[in-house]
Amino acid sequence: MTKYNQVMVIGYGLVTRNVLSFIDSVSDRHGYSITYVEHEKYPFNGAKKYAESNKLESFLIDDKYELTSFILKRAELGHLLIISASNNFLFPKKVVENKNIRIVNFHNALLPNLPGRNAPSWAIYNGYEKTGITWHYVDAEIDTGDIIIQKECSIYSDTKAYELVTVQMKLAGDAFMECFEKILADSVVTKKQDLDPNRKVYKSSEIPGDGMFDINDSAENIYRLLRAMDYGKNDLFPHPTTIYNGHMITVKRYKKVSSEEKMDSANKLYIPFGDGMFLMLRYDMR
Repeated sequence: MTKYNQVMVIGYGLVTRNVLSFIDSVSDRHGYSITYVEHEKYPFNGAKKYAESNKLESFLIDDKYELTSFILKRAELGHLLIISASNNFLFPKKVVENKNIRIVNFHNALLPNLPGRNAPSWAIYNGYEKTGITWHYVDAEIDTGDIIIQKECSIYSDTKAYELVTVQMKLAGDAFMECFEKILADSVVTKKQDLDPNRKVYKSSEIPGDGMFDINDSAENIYRLLRAMDYGKNDLFPHPTTIYNGHMITVKRYKKVSSEEKMDSANKLYIPFGDGMFLMLRYDMR
């Protein structure tokens, strides 16, 4: 039996788009209305495109106070389930504790590990061999709510942040489809988080290694930082930097190469990686 007569999806990106599509595909069976909210404008937002193409109610509300008011007014119309995915809006206490509202959030790590922002980067930078995803209920603190479902994935020695995110997005969609019926019925058997009172919550302004590395550090450590900051074509972080021959340089490209692949040219560095391999850095002088 469905408890909620309204489902609101807030966020952007592929996970949000897939969640919105799935919620829409089963809405006739459960009889809820659907609203999509874009809190931050995001280029090529697949969720917004899906909502518009399928004539779902859709809003852009970038002011946090206006969004709070909008959510509370919707809650006056009945029980409201909010699905938050890739969403940077922090729900205020009066929303979280409203008796007509329940909020489910996607987090791209295995909570209670790596709460906060950019968890895939920190998983790589901290040398994790495993990470995953979590869907959890939202309470008044950041990423502390009861766990609904988790799925695990591996981090390999060459995994880059954008590659890890791709895996996590697939896991997130699979996990959501697996648990959505129980969420609707309010019948989820949740798991409380074992919270460390001194846990670190990562901020969006934080960058692994502050975006800098020591050219004399091991190739493995340098490579780990580069992979942690690498979101491909999405410039989530600035390019990594280091000091070389007394000058600040910016790393534009990097890869592991064999000794046979080394090519002497301007603006390239080769750092020994072991077993006949080198870490090649292509750089610009700042």
